[in-house]
Amino acid sequence: MNTYVGPSLRKDAAFASAPRSPASDLSMRNDVQGLRAIAVLAVIIFHANKAWLPGGFIGVDIFLVISGFLITSIILRQREQGRFSVKDFYLGRFRRIVPAYLVLLVAVTAVMAALLTPTDFKFFKKSLNAALYFNSNHYFAGFGDYFAPSAHELPLLHTWSLAVEMQFYLILPLLLALVPARLYKWLLPALVLLVTAYVGYRLADSGNRQATYFSLLARIPEFLVGSCLAVLKPGGISSPRLASVLAWIGLAAVVGSLVWIDESRAFPGWIALLPCLGAVLMIASRHGPVSRFLSTGPMVWIGGLSYSLYLWHWPVLAAIRYYTGRYELQPVELLAFALLTLSLSYLSYRWIERPFRSAGNLRTTLARVLALGIVAVPLIATSSKLNGSITVPLPVEQTRYAVDAEICHGKIVGDCTHGDRTSPETLLVLGDSHAAQLNLFFDAVGTTNHSAARIITGSSCVTIPGFDVERLPDWAQPPCTAQIAAAEPFIRSAQKIVIAAMWQYQVQSPAFLQAFERFLDSTDAKGQKVLVMAQLPMFDSDMLRMSRFEQLHLPVSRTLNGQWQAANSTIAKMVARHPSARFLDLSGDPLFASAPFADNTLIYQDKHHLNEIGARRYGEVAAPYFRDF
Repeated sequence: MNTYVGPSLRKDAAFASAPRSPASDLSMRNDVQGLRAIAVLAVIIFHANKAWLPGGFIGVDIFLVISGFLITSIILRQREQGRFSVKDFYLGRFRRIVPAYLVLLVAVTAVMAALLTPTDFKFFKKSLNAALYFNSNHYFAGFGDYFAPSAHELPLLHTWSLAVEMQFYLILPLLLALVPARLYKWLLPALVLLVTAYVGYRLADSGNRQATYFSLLARIPEFLVGSCLAVLKPGGISSPRLASVLAWIGLAAVVGSLVWIDESRAFPGWIALLPCLGAVLMIASRHGPVSRFLSTGPMVWIGGLSYSLYLWHWPVLAAIRYYTGRYELQPVELLAFALLTLSLSYLSYRWIERPFRSAGNLRTTLARVLALGIVAVPLIATSSKLNGSITVPLPVEQTRYAVDAEICHGKIVGDCTHGDRTSPETLLVLGDSHAAQLNLFFDAVGTTNHSAARIITGSSCVTIPGFDVERLPDWAQPPCTAQIAAAEPFIRSAQKIVIAAMWQYQVQSPAFLQAFERFLDSTDAKGQKVLVMAQLPMFDSDMLRMSRFEQLHLPVSRTLNGQWQAANSTIAKMVARHPSARFLDLSGDPLFASAPFADNTLIYQDKHHLNEIGARRYGEVAAPYFRDF
């Protein structure tokens, strides 16, 4: 988000004489700078640990209100003075946003080319391509892949809000230029209400929430709330007491939202108007203790640095989390995050933001951008080759559990059958990716036992009737539903069914446990035999990442995650209640004694999936048990 949104609205002589700081050479309202500080600190605290400030993400929305207010104020004032220039407007936006943003993209690309595995870097490169032309909000709106890094490990996820802001800047001047000024007071509030109502309608469908959250349309009301303030010009509140009361009400609305609103709510929609109106009240009320607090030196300093803080804090967090494999940071990691973010932000402000903002004309600006481009273009263009050349690539069979295009995982490919296709009987195998990793497993079992298996699976989705699809991410729900439907005819006719899943994830859902119990009840009633396979040992670290980090001479630690055993116990007890079902737990087999290695060969793909080598060897170990089944 762009925190430097325009030239002077008011020059504070007292602050202009204060010691130099990132904001001291900006002729801006100090209280607005302080509000920026609240917004960026809320976002950073939320990103550091969402449990600390559940609604901290609304700091983005406060920024958008500030942007709408300041940009509209500037455009209206320049139009009244007859000196508004579209060219100058966009040149100003370019100077304030693009140089620091481009430097960030270059620096993050260089670091991620070294740090990320080739598979993960492919996801990063797609987000980079979208971010380069301010389209990352659309990219992340449709983003979803089971094997992609987690959301908190995506270094450019935060660029979606910058994309939204730049897209809005294309609209606002045209809106203000085409509509007669006398209609502003009616049109802008009407647009806020109409668009908010439509967004609320969209959010009512949980399947639309991710796409709506990242959309420009959902954020237009927030910009326009700020624009309404600029048009209505309530800054002339003459009563200090009234201004103070309104400021306290606004602060209460903002702070209450930071605590009360969380990710479980349909956001933005109507609920977003609460913090937005709170921000408006704080901007409109320029007297009293709230305004004085916002105008204090530390708050103004942080507000002046807020754009760079926003740019740098998230990639630093994402890199630390990617390396450690953990969402929650340890104290020493939090300290490193704080120091790195502050240092990089100040350097960005001092050497990128300020020089570009002071560039005297278009020619000077273009010359400096050209200098940046000489570094940026070659690095970005060759980053994929750089990523692949820094370390020695692992054999392909150690980087996957099967060829995705050849298995029925999230889609139907052929007859979904593995093993000995001449076998008169075919097992039906259902489950999530922990069942999908058994495709080569059943090739090995089939070779030994002359048996066949039809495997129908989905990402995070146990493909049984009644599975609680709605708890999955938006991108995973349609293929899950389709795979369940595809499996149903085979479930009705199957004599023997195998179920495998990441029980550690699935048992967290009471709705799933109920659906699984009903499924086992139905197989008991029909006399179908069911073999439920235990989850294999799970680790706290991704094995492909560990291999890369070792080649980069970074310290690594491969430790078991203890939760998988408790999950196995829960499922085993459930299975024991059903006479037609058996629970097969081979996690204690010597094959896994030195996991994630076996005979000094890596047999894991990531934290909890086997690779092709591991899947085949697991099948060889399990073949005698399936012969009995």
